[in-house]
Amino acid sequence: MTLRRTSSRREKTLTLSRELESLLREQKSGLEADRICRVLLRARRIPEGLAARIVRGIVADDVRFKLSREGSVRLAPSRSVPSVFLSGLRFTVIDLETTGGSKSVDRILEIGAVRVEGGGIVGRFETLVNPGIPIPTFISAMTGICTDMVEGAPSFHGVADALTDFMGDSVLVAHNLPFDLGFLNRELSRACGFILRNRSLCTVKLGRRLLPHLSDRRLETLADHYGLVFARRHRAADDAEVTAGLLLRFLLRLDEMGLRDWEALQGFLRDGEEATEPGRKVSDPPRTRRRPRPRLSSA
Repeated sequence: MTLRRTSSRREKTLTLSRELESLLREQKSGLEADRICRVLLRARRIPEGLAARIVRGIVADDVRFKLSREGSVRLAPSRSVPSVFLSGLRFTVIDLETTGGSKSVDRILEIGAVRVEGGGIVGRFETLVNPGIPIPTFISAMTGICTDMVEGAPSFHGVADALTDFMGDSVLVAHNLPFDLGFLNRELSRACGFILRNRSLCTVKLGRRLLPHLSDRRLETLADHYGLVFARRHRAADDAEVTAGLLLRFLLRLDEMGLRDWEALQGFLRDGEEATEPGRKVSDPPRTRRRPRPRLSSA
């Protein structure tokens, strides 16, 4: 029971710290502890002294925030980061199979990860995960993963250490990164009390910039463009392998374009976002296996 309460407390603190960061970015100024508590906790009145203690607990040792002696909080100034060459980075390409598209309801049932370094694939990680909930029929039909296959598999908590050790401080890469990283962080927060802070890169987003002439940036479309073949579509390790192949080709193209460091890559991606007309809908539909209904939670 003590472990469960500790995990729940950590998860609540992580949630509040994310909400506080968003609140400070909207305000673009520092906020007093009392105001922070009233907004984040939806409370009309906070006892004197309690607000300061709550806020100290939220921002303690978090480099994103600057806490004054008076108890007000503001975002810490951004620190300049030296340029990092893409050729020297380690990448971990991840792909997940899940029971559905809602991070609050659904669970991970398979994890695949591929390590990319020095222009090639140097490592692989693959495991089924017991989601603890029934696997919908349409998910089983799509992935080939049924309830019997995961009954003896470890829980997410049982594989979390091995997975995070495999990823280390590498750049996390996924096709439709918000989905995979969102699910992964949700499970890590729930099971372990922390989320990932690694650099990250979305191959859908990069594909839009490098291959604007294609009709869409679905994984199948990009794989076909480069002649990449799936061993088993909608299985995590095999989809991660194909995505790693895309990443390697994208890195070669970036090098040809003279975009050889992390900051240059980020600027290239930002330029693409700014060039998109306001209100214009991106034509790349999400992967159908990720949506049991016509909605996809972004929370």
